[in-house]
Amino acid sequence: MPINLVEGMRVFAAVVEAGSFAGAAEKLDLSRGMTTRYVAQLEAHLGVRLLNRTTRKLSLTDAGGDYHRHVTQILAMVEEAESSAAQKSLVPRGVLRISTSVGLAMPHLGRMVNEYLQAHPEVAVEMTLNERVVDMVEEGFDLSIRIAAQIDPGLIARRLAGVRTIACAAPAYLKKYGTPDSPAQLAGHNCMTYAHANWQHEWRFRQNGIEQRVRISGNLRVNNGNILVNAAIDGLGVIVEPDFLVNEALRRKQLVPILADWETDSLSMFAVYPNRKYLPPKVRSFVDLLVERFGPGSHWPALGKQK
Repeated sequence: MPINLVEGMRVFAAVVEAGSFAGAAEKLDLSRGMTTRYVAQLEAHLGVRLLNRTTRKLSLTDAGGDYHRHVTQILAMVEEAESSAAQKSLVPRGVLRISTSVGLAMPHLGRMVNEYLQAHPEVAVEMTLNERVVDMVEEGFDLSIRIAAQIDPGLIARRLAGVRTIACAAPAYLKKYGTPDSPAQLAGHNCMTYAHANWQHEWRFRQNGIEQRVRISGNLRVNNGNILVNAAIDGLGVIVEPDFLVNEALRRKQLVPILADWETDSLSMFAVYPNRKYLPPKVRSFVDLLVERFGPGSHWPALGKQK
C-alpha cells in the first residue's frame, strides 16, 4: 500500500532537525516507533538509506543530505498551500477508513456511521470489521476503535468509555455441571476464551481488594466474541465477555451471571489514530461524535443513546 509521502517527509525533516527519533517523536506528538516506521517506509520507497544510525547519534548520508534540501523546499510549499486552503479544509470530506471489531460495530457503531454520513455528506466511510489489531500506517487506516485494557504506548489513543466484563453461563450448563461458588472452582469447568485477550489462560477476580487468579482451560478459543456468546447460550461452557456482548442474552435469561460478588477485569473503548497533530477534519469530526455520545466517565451503554 502506498505510503503517506508528505507525512514521511515531515517526519524525516523533524528527525534531522531534532537529531534523534525521540526528539522528533516528541515534537510531532508521535510515538518513537511510529516515527522510526515513517522514516523506514520513506527509505524503502526511495530505495536509498537517508540516515546513518549508530547507538550514539544520527547522521545524514549523501543521498539523505540532498533529499533533505529538497524536502525542506517541498514542505514549505505544502505549508503555504495548506494555509491558503485552511478555510475549505475545515469541512470534513474524503474517504474515512475505520477499523473495528464485529461485536463493537454491530449494531451500535453502525448506527453512528449512518448518523455521521447524514451530517457530513462529503465524507465516504469505509469500515473494515476484524478482530485483529491492524497496522494503521501500513494498512492505511485513519481511525481504529478498539476495546482493550490498555493501548500500546506506540499509538495515539483517546479513551471514550469504560467496558465491564461479566462471567456467565447458560442455566442448562450450570444445572448440569454446577454453579461455581469461588473463582478457584472454575478450574473444573469448560472455560471458553477470546483469542486476542490478555487472559486466555488465566482469569482474574477481585473481592475486597484481594485478587484471585485461576488457571482455566476449555475446548473453544476464538477471535470473535459473538461466537463465544452463542456457544455459551448453547450450554457449552463459561465465558467472561464484555457486557455489551452479553447484556441481551442476560436480559433474555439465556445466560446468567456467576460469581457476581467478584469483580472481573475492566476494559475501555479507545479511539486510536496514528498522528494527533495532523488530524484531518473527517477524523476529528467522527471522534467528536464518539465523545459526544459518551462524555467524561461514561460507560458503554451510553453509546446506544441517540440524540
